[in-house]
This record gives sequence, C-alpha cells and structure tokens, in this order.
Amino acid sequence: SPRAGGEESRLAGDRMTITSRVPALLDYLVALFQNAATLGAATPPVTVFDGPPTTELDPGLALYVGLSDPDNAAAETAADFTQSWGGLGRQARNETTTIHCCAQAWAGTDDLKTVRVAATGIVAAVEVLMQSDTTQFGGNVLYPAPGVGVGALLQNNTTQGAIARVAFDLTFMSRIGG
Repeated sequence: SPRAGGEESRLAGDRMTITSRVPALLDYLVALFQNAATLGAATPPVTVFDGPPTTELDPGLALYVGLSDPDNAAAETAADFTQSWGGLGRQARNETTTIHCCAQAWAGTDDLKTVRVAATGIVAAVEVLMQSDTTQFGGNVLYPAPGVGVGALLQNNTTQGAIARVAFDLTFMSRIGG
C-alpha cells in the first residue's frame, strides 16, 4: 500500500522500495533555496514557491520550484524522471531527474534591463548552490547532471511594469536500490 507522499510502497515482507527520488528532492531544493543567504534569506529576499502559489500576490523577486510558467492556470509538470536498470538483476535503478523552475523579477517601472539582470541573478544564485552542495542534495542524488542545464529568458513590459522570467531546468542523476 502507498505511504504518505506516494514515495514508497510495501513489497514482500518489511522491505521498502523507493519509486522515485523526485518528491524528496523537490522538498530538499525548496528548503535549500528558502534558507540560502543568496535567495530566500537575501536582502531583498527572493520569495521561493513550492510549485504554483495559492496567492495572487506578485513579489518583486520570485523563484518557482517545480513550475516553469507561473501564468499557466492548468496543472504543469513539476518534474520529469526516467529510469533504467542499474546492474544485473532488478535491485538497482539509475534515475535521471529534471526539475522545472522559473526565476522571476518584476518592477513597477519600464526598466527591462534591471529585471532581466535580477532574474538571471536568481538563476546564478541557484547555480552556485548546485555547484557547492556537498550533501548529495540531502542524499537524494549522486550528482547534478549538470545541474542548471537549459533555460529560456522571457521578458515583457506590461501596464503593471517590466517583468523578466528565466524558465530553467535542474537535472540530476540518482541511484535507487542496490
């Protein structure tokens, strides 16, 4: 029977298996970014969202973890993962995980340069955290593969002011079992 969060399931006897590292990795990344001196604990702080926010408040600086398009009202893919056998037998699997994220900067002015620099600065802060983590991301991955790997800069001047977003992916390699 599935356990809380859908991450583990019972097999024969008391042996547990992890279906995917995605739920634990998402939780770890949200906490890492919320507590980082360069993001959530910065001045001014970057508001870190775990997926889509439930509020319509639009902070000046934001990082969405598990969400690439904050304007999409439909459900979005938070992460993708693929698995392959990790050796002989069926005891181990290799998992490649991609977490979709979006860095956003907004200002009530028409200064695109400032918000563009701020949005890409959020991604740079994430990249530094990817390169400096020594915990294997809470024991959830073997290594970032390569961490920040793909991104797209979107920018617009609206009647509410300039906005820039960098939709980007974080890619990791994990081992499950064996």
